[in-house]
Amino acid sequence: MRCFLLATSLLAINQVDHVEMWMEQAYYPALLLILVVASLGVPIPEDIPLIVAGVLLRTHGIASPYWTVVVALIGIMSGDLVLYTLGRRWGPDVVSHRSVRWLITPKRYARLSAEFQRHGTWMCFVGRFIVGVRAAMCMTAGATRFPYWRFFLADFCGALLSIPFFVGLGYLCADMIPKLLRYLRGAETLLTAAAIGVVAALLLVYTVRKRRRARRIGARREAALAAQSRTARGA
Repeated sequence: MRCFLLATSLLAINQVDHVEMWMEQAYYPALLLILVVASLGVPIPEDIPLIVAGVLLRTHGIASPYWTVVVALIGIMSGDLVLYTLGRRWGPDVVSHRSVRWLITPKRYARLSAEFQRHGTWMCFVGRFIVGVRAAMCMTAGATRFPYWRFFLADFCGALLSIPFFVGLGYLCADMIPKLLRYLRGAETLLTAAAIGVVAALLLVYTVRKRRRARRIGARREAALAAQSRTARGA
C-alpha cells in the first residue's frame, strides 16, 4: 500500500500539467472523462482534477462552480457504480480476475469483507476519502452483495463532501499551487529514489522469507522421511 501511494503521488505530480491542459481545452468533457477514469482505479487520484478545476475557476473563470460540482458527481459516481456492478456480478471470485487483481487482492478483499460485516455503510462513506481504498471498497461492496441503495447513498454523501472541498481548496489556493508544484518537482528525484529503495527493500524481505520458508519445509520433509524410515525398520 505504501508503494502504491508513493507511486500515485509521483504520477500525480507529473500529470498535473496535462490535466490542466485538457481541462482548459474542453473543461466539462475533460473533467467528466478524467474523473470516470480516476474512479475506476487508474492510479490518477481524483483529487487532482478537482483541485485543478478549482484553480481554473479562480484563474480563468471558464465555468460555473455549480455545474463543476454536478459534472464531478456524475463522473465519480459513474465509475464507482461500474466497480460496484462488476463486484456484484463476479462475487467473491472478483479477486481471481486479472483485469482487477491489481486493485483488490485476496488479502485486501478478506479484510474489507470483514469490515463490511460490521460497518458496511460507514465503510462506503469513509472509504471514499482514502486514496488506494476507494476502488477496492466499491468492488467489495458489490461482491459482498451490500445493498445497492445503501452503497449509493453512502458513497454519494461522501462524494458530496469531498468534491466541493477539493474544488474549494484549488480555488482558495490557486496562487500558491504553482509554487507548490515547483517545490514538488524539485523533490521528485528524491521521491523516486525513495520509491526504488522501498521496492528493493520489500523484494529483499520477500526473497529472504521465501528462502527461509523453503528451508523449513525441506527440514520438515526430511524429518518426516526419517521418521517413516525408522518406523519401516522397526516393523
